[in-house]
Amino acid sequence: MSQSAGRNPLLLAGFVIAFTLVLGAAAWELNRVVNPPPAVVSALCPAAPSGHPVANAQHSFTTAPQTALQAGKIYTATLCTTRGVIKIVLRAGVAPQTVNTFIFLADSGYYDGLTFHRVCPNPTDSTCPTGISLHTAQGGDPAGNGTGRGPGFVIPDETPQGTYTTGTVALARPSNSDGSKIANSSGGQFFIDTGNNNLSPDYNLFGDVVSGLAVAQRLQKGDTIFWIATESVTAPVSSPSPAVSAAPGAASPSPSPAPSPSPS
Repeated sequence: MSQSAGRNPLLLAGFVIAFTLVLGAAAWELNRVVNPPPAVVSALCPAAPSGHPVANAQHSFTTAPQTALQAGKIYTATLCTTRGVIKIVLRAGVAPQTVNTFIFLADSGYYDGLTFHRVCPNPTDSTCPTGISLHTAQGGDPAGNGTGRGPGFVIPDETPQGTYTTGTVALARPSNSDGSKIANSSGGQFFIDTGNNNLSPDYNLFGDVVSGLAVAQRLQKGDTIFWIATESVTAPVSSPSPAVSAAPGAASPSPSPAPSPSPS
């Protein structure tokens, strides 16, 4: 009895310590769920610019942003992704409302931490059409699956200048039940044409990949957009301003319809 009584305090202390450790581990895991740690930025990207990535970025706005584009400026966007860096020159001259909104969302951190939720072709992804050739990497949905209709306002349709050739960038656009496109319904989702696509001219074309096309072509479903940063430079005097003219090499829209890369 005396030996048993002597061990009880030690056993009790052991139980208390074990219970404390279990409780602490559970609390730590709960905190990770409620406040997940930031994604590890790809080593293939440069250091994030000031202000990025934005934690807990705003994904819903009550009104569209005011126009902030300036004449005589060339606007670019740099995307840091799981596969590396993609740089895009934005077509401010032919899609000013689209570019203005994209810059606003990117600068606010809207895209930081989102994913490419749809990358075609992909035989295992039911949202990728079968029987036709579609080469796109689509991202920018806070819901992460293409169903999101953010950012709380819509971007008006802007007639695309050119076709959806390799390296062009356009806004996704939702469809009606009959497959036709809903007018003036684009939001924050965008797609990169990773190959030539024979799409009807239903999607606002607003940019061209100028470096990192191979990176875009390696993207896989679920890859992360760690951050998107934009910048502007003064256009050379000898060149027309992209704020008032079309991007070089633009062609007429393709009249041939094809299945849509819009969110389903």
